[in-house]
Formats: sequence, structure tokens, C-alpha cells
Amino acid sequence: MLHIITTTVGREVLLQRISHGDALLFVESAVLNLHKNAQTAQILLPHYQHFQCYALEADLLARGLAADKILAEVAVVDYQGFVALTVEHEVIKTWN
Repeated sequence: MLHIITTTVGREVLLQRISHGDALLFVESAVLNLHKNAQTAQILLPHYQHFQCYALEADLLARGLAADKILAEVAVVDYQGFVALTVEHEVIKTWN
């Protein structure tokens, strides 16, 4: 399952709903959760071994975050990568 996360709230529910092997794509304001110094990133960090994590490059740049300022476990994707993720996963859940 692909989880598209658009918000910075609701992470407790998200952590309860993701399964081993799921993919998380952070977009819009949710990319702020991935900053190395963010409290949210530290909460999510222990869970990264169980799923793949991505951030949309355009949203990182729009918020002044370079790839070296986010957690190393996060892969940065462009819009083509976004589309590839949606094609790869049959089930998609958007969190907003």
C-alpha cells in the first residue's frame, strides 16, 4: 500500500495503520516532518526499517529543505517518481 501524507498531524494514527512493506510518500507540508531536527522525524525514525519512505522534491524545495537536511532513510522523488509509485501500488491511501 502507498500512503500519501499531506499533513503534519495524525502521525499516531498513521503509525497504527501502516504495515510492513508499505510505502510512505510525504508531500505538501508533510515534508516538514522529515527534517533531521524535527520531533516528528525522531518519532518516525524507529519505524523506517519496516517501510519505504519518500519525499516529493518540489515540496521540499518549496519549503527550503535540501535533501541533506532530511533523514537519510528518505528517498527524494520527482513528479515522475510520484507517478511511478502510484503505478507500482494497487492500493493508495491519502492522509490529509
